[in-house]
Formats: sequence, structure tokens, C-alpha cells
Amino acid sequence: MRWWQRSMMVGSWNSLREIEIAPGVFAHASGALIVREQRTILLVADVHLGYGWAQRRRGQLGPVQDAGVHQKLHALIDELSPESIVFLGDVVHAPNPAPQERALVERTLASLAARVEIVAVRGNHDRAFARDYASLGIRTAEHWTGTGLIAIHGDRLPNGPSTERVVMGHLHPAVAVRDDAGSSRRIPAFLVGPRVCVLPAFSPLAAGFDISSGLPPDIKALFGPGAIAVMAATGNRVVRLPARL
Repeated sequence: MRWWQRSMMVGSWNSLREIEIAPGVFAHASGALIVREQRTILLVADVHLGYGWAQRRRGQLGPVQDAGVHQKLHALIDELSPESIVFLGDVVHAPNPAPQERALVERTLASLAARVEIVAVRGNHDRAFARDYASLGIRTAEHWTGTGLIAIHGDRLPNGPSTERVVMGHLHPAVAVRDDAGSSRRIPAFLVGPRVCVLPAFSPLAAGFDISSGLPPDIKALFGPGAIAVMAATGNRVVRLPARL
């Protein structure tokens, strides 16, 4: 049994709705990162809106739904009252949306924009986002900066060390948990180092990268030497696991 399977099963951990990972920066149980400066800002990675419809267009016959992402985002606003949401790439799953797919994405983003400011950092799935959803008037950017932070998607990594903490998505990190009956699931997880934080995918439909196999070399190099903390985001709480990568 791996350390995170044992830790998640026996319950010997510190668990809260949010855990401070740097001054004014908190990992939240939903998988979002909270930045509390003069105002509250939420960083959310890999929402993949329209996933079900995009897969249907490719011939797959899975359910055409967003796994409650719309409700999850609004519940987060209700709980934390942010002024802004910054999407760290892969806001949508595919370009050239079908009519039903476009309607789902536009409904979700328009309802959010009525409540908070939105910034969309471009991810590899967002190559046509600005064109496909120009009518929404959402600001797009290659990166976002806050106090001591630079937020990117993560499909392209910084060249060399950064003086700011790098916050990114793209990897979809998760911990694998198996019960006594042999059933297993992957729980989204934050990876936190002294200068880097990787967010879990916010969409429940985005399959997680099982960190038991280790990190990709380029991601590991970005973290540099030293331990990487793992914090599982269960939806109800964020769990600081006792071991390190």
C-alpha cells in the first residue's frame, strides 16, 4: 500500500477547508487557489467546459454534461465572495463548438461574469477561445501576476528560475486511493514547493495524473531540489498528506 493510500484511509492528517501555502495564498478544498491581497482572487485550473459535447462530436457516447462544474463555480463564489476568477488555461475543452456546446459554455461564463471579473490565461485547449467566444468580452492573457505570483497554464514552462512563485495547472495531479474491496479512485491534489504550486484540475471529468509514478522530468526540474508537499482536495476538505514527493 502506497503512503497516500494509507494516509487517506487511516485518517491521520490535518484537514481543513483551506490551508495557507504562502502568505495570503491558500489551497482550497475545491481545488482552487485563494489569493487574498487587497481583494480576494480565485485561481482555477483546467475547467474544460464543454467536455461532454466535445467528446460526443468525436464519436464518443458518454454523458453530455459538465459534472456540476457550473454549480461548483457558483458555490465557490457564494462561499468566498471573490472579486475575480483567473482561469489558468483550458477553460474549454475544444475549439469550434457545436451549438449545444457553445450554449453550455456561454451560459456558464456569462453567469460568472455577472458576479465577478474573469481573466482567462490561455492553455493548449484554448487556442481558439478568444475567437469562438469573442461575444463574451472575457479578457485573455498569456499569464497573470499577483503579489509575488506568476500564474501560467503549464504547457510551456518558464526558462530558468523565477523570482516569483509559479502557479500552474495542466498536469492534473491526483493521488490514487484503493479501498479494501479493491475499488479505486483518483483524488485531485495540489503539489506545493518553495517556489512552485501545481493546481489540480477543477473539472471532475479531467482524469488525474497519478503522482505515484513520479513527476515528468521537466516539472520535477521546475520544482528544483527539496521536498514537494502533496495536499489532496476532496471537495469537502483539503488534506495535507504526511509524506513528500
